Amino acid sequence: MTGVCEMPKPLLWFGRRPVVGWLATGVSILAGAVLVLAFAPFDRYLLAPLTLALWFALLRGADSRAALRHGYGFGLGFFGFGASWIFNSLLIFGDAPWLVATVITLLFVLALSLYPAVLAWSMARFLGRAPLLPWLLALAAGFTGFELLRGWLLSGFPWLLVGHVLLDSPAQGWLPLIGEAGGTLFVVLLAAVLVLAGARRFRAGGFLLAAMLAVSLAALPWRWVEPAGPELRVGIVQGNIEQARKWADDGVSHALDLYTSMSELAKGADLLVWPETAIPAFYFEVYRELEPFSARLEAAGTELVTGVFDYQPVDRSMYNSIRHIPSGATYDKRQLVPFGEYLPFRERVVWLHRLLDIPMSDLSPGRGSGRVSMAGQVAGLSVCYEAAYARRIRSALPEAGFLLNVSNDAWFGATLAPHQHLQIARVRALEMGRPMIRATNTGISALIAADGRISASAGLFTREVLQGTIQPQQGYTPAARFGPWPVVVLALLLLLPALRSLRVG
Repeated sequence: MTGVCEMPKPLLWFGRRPVVGWLATGVSILAGAVLVLAFAPFDRYLLAPLTLALWFALLRGADSRAALRHGYGFGLGFFGFGASWIFNSLLIFGDAPWLVATVITLLFVLALSLYPAVLAWSMARFLGRAPLLPWLLALAAGFTGFELLRGWLLSGFPWLLVGHVLLDSPAQGWLPLIGEAGGTLFVVLLAAVLVLAGARRFRAGGFLLAAMLAVSLAALPWRWVEPAGPELRVGIVQGNIEQARKWADDGVSHALDLYTSMSELAKGADLLVWPETAIPAFYFEVYRELEPFSARLEAAGTELVTGVFDYQPVDRSMYNSIRHIPSGATYDKRQLVPFGEYLPFRERVVWLHRLLDIPMSDLSPGRGSGRVSMAGQVAGLSVCYEAAYARRIRSALPEAGFLLNVSNDAWFGATLAPHQHLQIARVRALEMGRPMIRATNTGISALIAADGRISASAGLFTREVLQGTIQPQQGYTPAARFGPWPVVVLALLLLLPALRSLRVG
């Protein structure tokens, strides 16, 4: 059992020199940055297993201190490039001083980079002497587990999840089967196959690849959902109102005039959707204008749904809401954005609140399942960032025949974020087996089919009325029914060979 007891040699060499030390850390930073190209808007999905295989190879044989450095470097490259839009949101739309925006963004990236850093350190510290195949299986399990943790801990940041890159790949059928967490596990196992091939462990790599292909051929051809009722005709008004204009003194009247006039183009649709906080006011301040207008639309067979703020005078709570005007049914956003919609640890960081000028940043979280009846169907509602939380969307199923998400991506500006956000929405539609109506203020609004395809979309920073149809669905995908738990169990099982090899050694 000497292969278990001895520290393994490095896998990656440049000429006759092993890639170790600070050179390996530099390559880790590069690998993390290149991984971002696998996501929207670049969509080079093959880069995901390739860059992860490179990083895995760098970790093999590294001691715990070097592995920690390589993991942190990978995180800095990945989140520093992929989530760089945080700086733009703080500086331009949060009106933060340049230094404050820089420091907050840096701290955010440093915090996120702890996940791959702790993973790399743990693998070296506790499993570094395990044979290659069990070590890779454990690393794949750990990578998937740390992504799940990142999407949950301290309200979570389920953005840039590796499983999302499967969306436009031949392996997209894994998403409704085992969800985004299972998609991540699939990608990292492909990376493990590449590492095994590079190390000339062809038998082990072939066995792992054959097992993945066998499961794919057996499970992926299944159709999990079926049509429920007739198609719905949908209109989306994308007003493209700049944030500064939106919150100007005449912002409410300007928004009302714009959205009502543009809506005339979509009369006759079954459902007309305005985006998140389309009217920058509380509903009680604008219902005298909205309800008569909604009644005129309803006479033409069109039901109006809009994002709007809501206020409960009993406890003085404010909510970021979606209101179905004809019925008065309201959904209040449950997953609020820290520092954007509420201030965590308020008594300790009240100074930060004074530095940021973000309107309506003291909201309360809503409750419930997100189900609201409209246009003869039940819709599963979500607001903006909530689309990234599979558990929030899943709570509306199986009753919901379609999903509806309103968003205001103006906060992101001309960065990677609007494209990444749309990719997340498409993953959610495919994962849940439901079409999604996605209405945004500045783009990218879209009608997304239950298989993740975009059937109609608006541009970015354009003012237009998007029209098309969606086909409601019924039934359960395995991902919607079971959530991430099957993947958690599988990941734990993948840890066992490495743990057993160390015990035997």
